[in-house]
Amino acid sequence: MKLVRRDPRPPRDDHLIPLINVIFLMLIFFMITGQIRSQEPVRVNPPVSEQEASRETSERVILLDAEGRMAVGDRLVSRERLHERLVAWQAEAAASGSSAGITLKADAALTASRLRETFALLETAGIEQVELITRTAGSP
Repeated sequence: MKLVRRDPRPPRDDHLIPLINVIFLMLIFFMITGQIRSQEPVRVNPPVSEQEASRETSERVILLDAEGRMAVGDRLVSRERLHERLVAWQAEAAASGSSAGITLKADAALTASRLRETFALLETAGIEQVELITRTAGSP
């Protein structure tokens, strides 16, 4: 009679440890090299300025691309909808006692007439302070 000796220890998963290490290292690599930021709904390349580039200081940012499309936050808006939003911002600012400043991030290829139309829209909504975002000559 032949007796089979059974191993009292359960099977080990040592072969999974290198796989876990590789996945962990890849996770760390992508966390360090990747950038997490929201994608803008329109592509805007700000104009170059000789002065120091301005920073987005206001939470009220309007994006204006080269074709004249406008976006607020992560959504494209029409001129009528933007006017409604501007009036609401103006009312919020008046209620809180602060100034209703707007930050405008316009594309460098935008025509002057479209930019003038946008400024006229801001003026009719009662916005008196507009900050234009620019970039320095060496920045992308």
